[in-house]
Amino acid sequence: MVNMVQKKVADFLSDDELEEIIKNNKKNCKLFQKLIFIRAVKKGYKVSDACDFLQISEPTGHRWLDNYNEKGLAGLSPNYEKVGRPSKMSEEDKEEFFKIIENEDNLTPQRAHSIIKNRYNIDYSIRHVCRIVESGGYNYGKAYQIFSQKPDNADKELKKT
Repeated sequence: MVNMVQKKVADFLSDDELEEIIKNNKKNCKLFQKLIFIRAVKKGYKVSDACDFLQISEPTGHRWLDNYNEKGLAGLSPNYEKVGRPSKMSEEDKEEFFKIIENEDNLTPQRAHSIIKNRYNIDYSIRHVCRIVESGGYNYGKAYQIFSQKPDNADKELKKT
């Protein structure tokens, strides 16, 4: 590792702009730490020294630097869109499932679970079935009655009393 070349920081931001962004992002801990790292490398510290100071691994520091050099400040923002395990049920299957449950009169979580298990051969927990149903905009709340005897000016009458 004698002849390794130090990575350079792209000039997306001036030193003053970087300091201002650091000052404004003190509450966002992850972004603040990445900005401190970028500032240190920009001022001439080695990536390994900056990583040691912030107590992060060198591959993490290099990844942060590469993301910043490619995308600028947006590359440092955490991306939480693609986290977690992918769903066993595809989006097409979910759309089909939502069309099926639209025609169900009294849908219970157990009934929704049996539909998914029989049709798609996926055994979700009852709680996860509830989450899937809720993601489609449905809920298990009781239907409320619409009173046919309600007068047209009921709101005004209620406010008077």
